Amino acid sequence: MTCKLLLLSAALVLPGFAQGPRAPQPAAAPQDAITAALPVIPVAKFNLMDYGAAGDGKTLNTDAFKSAVDAIAKAGGGHLIVPAGTFKTLPFVLTSHMDLPFVLTSHMDLHLEAGAIIKAPDTFEEYGIPDPNKAAPPQPGGRGGFGRVAPLISCPTGTTDLAITGSGTIDGSGAMFWMWSDKAARRYPPGRAVVPRPVLVSLTGVERLHVDGITLTNSPMFHLVPRGQDITIENLRIVAPSDAPNTDAMDPGGQRIVIRNCEIDTGDDNVALQSGSHDVLIEDLTCLHGHGISIGSPTRNGLSHVIVRRCTFNGTDNGLRIKSYRGNGGEVHDIRYSDIVMKNVRRPFDINMLYNGNAGLATDVGPRQAAPGQTQNIPNFHDIHVTNLTVTRSPMAGRILGIPEQMANAITFTNVKIQSTRGFLVQDGKDIVFDNARIDVAIGEPLVLDNASVKWNGTQKSGSSGGPPDPFY
Repeated sequence: MTCKLLLLSAALVLPGFAQGPRAPQPAAAPQDAITAALPVIPVAKFNLMDYGAAGDGKTLNTDAFKSAVDAIAKAGGGHLIVPAGTFKTLPFVLTSHMDLPFVLTSHMDLHLEAGAIIKAPDTFEEYGIPDPNKAAPPQPGGRGGFGRVAPLISCPTGTTDLAITGSGTIDGSGAMFWMWSDKAARRYPPGRAVVPRPVLVSLTGVERLHVDGITLTNSPMFHLVPRGQDITIENLRIVAPSDAPNTDAMDPGGQRIVIRNCEIDTGDDNVALQSGSHDVLIEDLTCLHGHGISIGSPTRNGLSHVIVRRCTFNGTDNGLRIKSYRGNGGEVHDIRYSDIVMKNVRRPFDINMLYNGNAGLATDVGPRQAAPGQTQNIPNFHDIHVTNLTVTRSPMAGRILGIPEQMANAITFTNVKIQSTRGFLVQDGKDIVFDNARIDVAIGEPLVLDNASVKWNGTQKSGSSGGPPDPFY
């Protein structure tokens, strides 16, 4: 019966809801034709209120969500409508076992209507977690018996045809977790409790995923973790306080990924593209607070064929960033940025093959020289191209930090105009080209070289010149 329903649903179209072709796109895409197949969602609609939900902001609706998801699974898929109201819930899963063995099919759209809020609990007590204000102090760096909480919304690996759409909000109630994070603990003497933080929406191992129109806010940790193939993320607003720790907006990974038309204002990476990804298009993003559009830091499985275009940054910590380090590095290549505008960005462009940002030190730059025997999984960054970049009011123009045994290479900047306090550092890099480039600086030289080879507007420069690299650390 399930198979018949799925075949019937493929021919139905419901305007305004996620709908797409039956088959994914080919394994690779040409230069500017990266697309992702959309999920197939049957026309049937299921209202959350019919399963005992109460949108009063007080009642826990976990059972209502589970019952509705089970009903949709039994029917072969459909749209779960969440109406206006605040629906508090513990974690729940967006799929159920179907008749076919070893296949988790969803064919489901979680649709949040205007005014709908899915909200995580406001207290540790509702999660069943001991109150860290009352718990016995753990050993330094320990968790003191606090268990890890599942993502508020998730799905099992192997799920197909899944969507979250609409104009409502998913709220992670993250403030209580931020106060007891590992980063918060650094401000206290050793022994302060650390409560592991959950992700807000984790959809990993999915084939054909569509997230469209919703707002994600106040996640305890990462807001959206989409992993798999044929992923479309569009028209989202993702917001958290600028000092909320590790609140990445989205950490996508996989192949045939399209991210577009999103506004992001968070406390960590606006986008953090994961190792192993390829055929990725990111376009028309507005990034406010956050750590920029990043690749890495783990790059061991490589990343390639990534296009980032028509994005704006205002007040962002970083702009365009590629980061990794010895021991967890790999090949990153065929990365293209175009039509990028930045204002008040602390570090507009950053390639850092010495990344050490998780060490809690004053700099995110690790040792330049390799430790004895440190020869495995070395970053290899090349064929990276930037076209039409405009930067104003930045403390520095940018930096490229290679490693002596594997220089960053074949990196080009075309039609670049930067106004900054300090210039652009190239350290341990070769075959770097600036063409039709202008960098206006208030301090020092526009270009600082340290063991580097750069072609600057037609003039070859090599060696070390322009001043010390230390200010760029």
